[in-house]
Order: sequence, then C-alpha cells, then structure tokens
Amino acid sequence: GHKGKIFTGAEHFDITEIEGADSLYEASGIIRESEANAGILFGSDTFYSTEGSSLCIRAMLYLCVLYAGHTGKRRLIAAGRNAHKSFMSAAALLDLDVMWLYSEQPDSYMNCKLDAASLEKALSEAVEKPIAVYITSPDYLGNITELHSIANVCHRYGVLLLVDNAHGAYLHFLPESCHPIDLGADICCDSAHKTFPVLTGGAYLHISKNAPPIFSEQAKNAMALFGSTSPSY
Repeated sequence: GHKGKIFTGAEHFDITEIEGADSLYEASGIIRESEANAGILFGSDTFYSTEGSSLCIRAMLYLCVLYAGHTGKRRLIAAGRNAHKSFMSAAALLDLDVMWLYSEQPDSYMNCKLDAASLEKALSEAVEKPIAVYITSPDYLGNITELHSIANVCHRYGVLLLVDNAHGAYLHFLPESCHPIDLGADICCDSAHKTFPVLTGGAYLHISKNAPPIFSEQAKNAMALFGSTSPSY
C-alpha cells in the first residue's frame, strides 16, 4: 500500500494524504470541490466516507449527541429494531439511550416494517420524546419505508429523522426520487459502493438544508472522530 509499484496499473493512484492530494477530514481542494458537486446533485450538504455507511452512521449519532447537548435534551433515539450493528456500537460508545420500535407483524429479524400510524402512536405515548427517529430503508430484504409520512410525523413532534439508506443511493435517480433527503429526512447515509460504480468503501453522508446547522458545521469533525487516519483513496 502507498508504494507506487505497478502490478495492476492502478498503484500510482494509491497515495496517502499529502500536499496536492487533499485531506478527507480537512478537505480544501479536489475533495472539497467533489463533495460540493455531489451536494448539488443530491440537494444536500454532502460529505464523503471511505469506510462505508458504517462511518456515516456513527457520525449521525454523534451529531445527535451534539444537538442534544445544544438543546438541553436527553440522549434518546427511537430506532427500528433492525438497525445495523454500527448503530449499536455507536450508541454504546456515545452512551445513547435507545427506544426500540418494532413491527406490529414481524416476519423476519432483518426487517422492521414501520408506518406513520405506528410511529405516531409510539411518539404520542412516549413519556419523554426522543431527539430523533432512526429508520433503516431500504432494509436488508429490499423493503422501503414510506418515509414522507414518517418525516411528517417526526417533524410534527419536533423530532429529527435519521435514515440508514445504505442500500438506496440510486433512489435519487429514479424518475420520481424516493431518496430520504427528498422525502423529508434530516440526515442519511448512502453506500455508493453498494449500488454505484464506486471502489472500496465509498459512501455519502447527506445532510438536509433544513437540518439543525450544527449538523453541517460539525460533520467533518464527527466523521474524523470515528474515521481512519489513513482513509483509502
């Protein structure tokens, strides 16, 4: 790695963070320009990950912790029970409390079918409202949650909507976009390496223009907190 020796023909592109190549977590050159272009494409503030959506998920939860501290709220997140293991580890590391959301008719541990009515019920009955709701959509079986109505419920209760969209980066490019940001999510992650022609662990962290400003302001710090000091380019 980083030796520049020719074997496949691509080795001369395998460089580390040096002058002229930009630096992922302090982007000021070509990476910053590329992230800005991606943000224009998706209609969001967009940041790159080279460690898949797992890094983005950890960053999303850390940003929620900062938001909770900024607003004086409890570190409580409501989450579908089919959350990825990176959600679990981040919640443990950040000392987040989780209010689990379950399907009313579970048919697999890999999905958690939630709708606006069930979320409305959960939020209305909660003694203390969570700072955010976390949804996995598409799930691991390809099921897509009706996020527009979910987002409306969240925002009516003053709750943020986080979406693990790791398997759905392409959703923005359908004839009618089904991407979480376009449907009202405050923040989401896309694994470009799953459905786009992207190498290694390329992924996006997308932040809505309507999200709390602290999200975009602290996004790079959040990614750097959990990210490798030698991200693969």
